[in-house]
Amino acid sequence: MTVPSIPARFARGLLLVAFFLAGSGVSIAQGSLDWVEVGLVLDGAGRARVSYQCRWRTSGTMHGFYLQGETATPRFREGHAELPDGRRVPLSITPAGARRWDIVLADGQAWGPGEATYSFSYDADLASAGMVDLTESTEGDRLVVFSWAPVEWDEPLSHETLVAIFTSVPAPHAGELTLEEASAAGLRTERWVNERYLITYRGEGDPSVLWVRFHQDDVAARQDQRVQLYLPADNFPGVTVAAERRRAAAAVAAQRRQAAARERVWRRVYYVLPLLLGLALVTLGITARKLKGLARAYATAPDVLWERDDWEPPRLRLQTFRKPGKVAELTDIEALTLLGLPFQVLLAMVLDALAARERLRRETRDGALWLAHRGEAPPEGEPYQGFVWEALGDALAPAPEGLAGRLGEVLVGTVQRKAWDADLDATREHYRHLFEEMFPDAAAVAGRTFGTPGDYGHYFPWWVSHHHSSGPGVWRSDAPAGPAPFEGGGGSFGGAGATAHFADVNLSALGPAPERASMAAFAPDDLVTAYEHGACHSACHSACHSACHSACHSACHSACHSACHSACHSACVSGGSH
Repeated sequence: MTVPSIPARFARGLLLVAFFLAGSGVSIAQGSLDWVEVGLVLDGAGRARVSYQCRWRTSGTMHGFYLQGETATPRFREGHAELPDGRRVPLSITPAGARRWDIVLADGQAWGPGEATYSFSYDADLASAGMVDLTESTEGDRLVVFSWAPVEWDEPLSHETLVAIFTSVPAPHAGELTLEEASAAGLRTERWVNERYLITYRGEGDPSVLWVRFHQDDVAARQDQRVQLYLPADNFPGVTVAAERRRAAAAVAAQRRQAAARERVWRRVYYVLPLLLGLALVTLGITARKLKGLARAYATAPDVLWERDDWEPPRLRLQTFRKPGKVAELTDIEALTLLGLPFQVLLAMVLDALAARERLRRETRDGALWLAHRGEAPPEGEPYQGFVWEALGDALAPAPEGLAGRLGEVLVGTVQRKAWDADLDATREHYRHLFEEMFPDAAAVAGRTFGTPGDYGHYFPWWVSHHHSSGPGVWRSDAPAGPAPFEGGGGSFGGAGATAHFADVNLSALGPAPERASMAAFAPDDLVTAYEHGACHSACHSACHSACHSACHSACHSACHSACHSACHSACVSGGSH
């Protein structure tokens, strides 16, 4: 069975920062962390008890450390430390700022030199924090996803172990389980979880429930230990009910927002349109008076005659609004458009973002890509994902013809609006260097995880480096270009054609390559802004354009024609000018 990928927001990394204080209060002794072992017991409502055991070593003296960044709200229980001299000392756990806790020995005690083991635990509602949620497999099976990570450490560890016990999931029997027996209990994992950890399975307790251990040796500093598992939703009734209640409330809220937006639009039509029409009539009256004065001036002023000896032709002045060196403020995907990323690649990354946010269904049938949107509404605050979501239907169907080109036109129009007075060359170089610093090559993004696409972590430039397979020159402007927009190596996203190769992305499934494959292929005259035509814009534009155009055209044509015809005819015919 295959299961959908879940956004990384379910397992945001947590950072544990240790500090060491000498007993005298003035000198500081450097300590180190040897290993960490974590236990987690999860019930059918998504509530967990989390416990940590941390082995510390110091050559001086030490009080404790800080714990910070826990996504769920922890409710700490008592803890203790086993000291080198055999004493067992209680821990004092107190808040030390926003989502930060100070974990030290009680009564200001210290220990060292030697080794000590700190043990503490807390309760947390992981379902409310979004780390246990309802999902669905590609076969339509209802599942619960558990996506969580212990804290990340700021120094390397000899090993780190996570043991998870699911009290609501029955095991086939007590004792060691094979992978097939764990799968029979309903357990599913992501492929990267199996590749990253040494995993063992057990049946624990009487009656037996599922017990899973994830182990890593030689853990690097700040390396996460995220796990992502899928279990039958029937074993988590509390999570299922809460998730369905949240989705129903979100759907009602979305309908209310849409109704309120429609009401605001029609209010503007009813109240703003008469005001604009009145303003147009006043403007026409003022214009008519000005035109009458202009006609009298042309009829009576002898200096207007063109046969004067001191007449000089006017000088043509050219001006641009672009400011040298100014960098336009663009989102990541808009910056990639300006750098010349092909439209089919832009569509591929938007489809991946929609799939990660559970807003897309897709299948490959006989080499063709079949797509359909998922959910009641597009993702909020993501206009380009919303554009693609709206273009797809409720049922799976081949990718809409020309969708990549239409998405590219919307992006190009948005870039033109935002960069109307900016220096385009300076803007390209700014974002090229920015992305190169964050993700210099494909190797630099290996193992990286991000939050919900569009909200955290520069998802779109990460996507480019993750899929790009042309070596370290992903963002270089001097990289060689290939022969066609979707073939060959090279990483120059600033030149026309934007030839770059992307691994594991079937671009041909999205349709034939567009005629213009990049932003650089558009001339300045071609960058026509793409607008969203709302009801207010359409109604006001039609009414005002018709009224103003008809009235202005009649008044201006009559007045100007009469005045100009008299003056010009008199000057040209009577004066004999050629």
